[in-house]
Amino acid sequence: MPTATLERTERFALQALNSGRTFDIALAPPLPLAATGEAAKECPILIVLDSSLTFGTAMERSSLYSAMGLLESAVIVGVGYPGSLLASIKARTVDFTPPTPTGVHAEMQPMIGSEFGGADAFLSFLLDELAPEVRRRVPEASASRIILHGFSLGGLFSAYALLARPEAFETVSIIAPSLWWNDFAILKELDAFKDRLADTGATPRVLIGVGAREQDVPQSAPPELELKDLQETVRKARMVDAAREFAETLSGVLPDVEFALFDREDHTGALTAGTGRAVSFALSRRA
Repeated sequence: MPTATLERTERFALQALNSGRTFDIALAPPLPLAATGEAAKECPILIVLDSSLTFGTAMERSSLYSAMGLLESAVIVGVGYPGSLLASIKARTVDFTPPTPTGVHAEMQPMIGSEFGGADAFLSFLLDELAPEVRRRVPEASASRIILHGFSLGGLFSAYALLARPEAFETVSIIAPSLWWNDFAILKELDAFKDRLADTGATPRVLIGVGAREQDVPQSAPPELELKDLQETVRKARMVDAAREFAETLSGVLPDVEFALFDREDHTGALTAGTGRAVSFALSRRA
């Protein structure tokens, strides 16, 4: 039997107009205000990617803390894919990756698939199609406040979305991000990002988190991958160092950037730790 928080969840399929791709959407309305019991108003829309992995944690955390009056009420929106978890791992790759040359990361393709480069279309779907649909279904949803949370390749997408459309987001959570993708090509977007900040006056809050053990060289690999290839990828990825350096760079141009190192957590462990931290960071009450 689902918990009381998950019982509030609505699920529906939503097809993107441009790409034709169908997404499995989980939607939870905000809880009433703790002090008065009245309906919340102008609640931020918190979009969590990889819904099958993140939505439950985000729901439970936000529900408990908002019920105690410690976090702001929010509309929690999970974006996932029809089918099995393994199928979603491949389906997500095209949506989460910026334009990428064919054949890149061939050693990873048995697990993540070989379709890349749909990040721009996916970003347009989130902002121009999903957010309006959420507002249509949930009257308490804000007309302007959007929070984005992504992990791993989803963290790469969150970083890309931040750099491409900083004015669109109140807060962006970038957890265990695959900044290494296509030889750290995303870092080339930083100069244009600074110009966008100057042009728009945007000041999104940013959380960057990573597991403390993510640079440890693995001693085993999933069946789809060769161990030596995975070990080389981990070495080149520099997950902890790259995330910290990215946070330091963003701190030079944004007023509120937090870097979180999740003690004793590897890449998988950063998923749950990072989702919990993202909810608290994004929905904390600020003066």
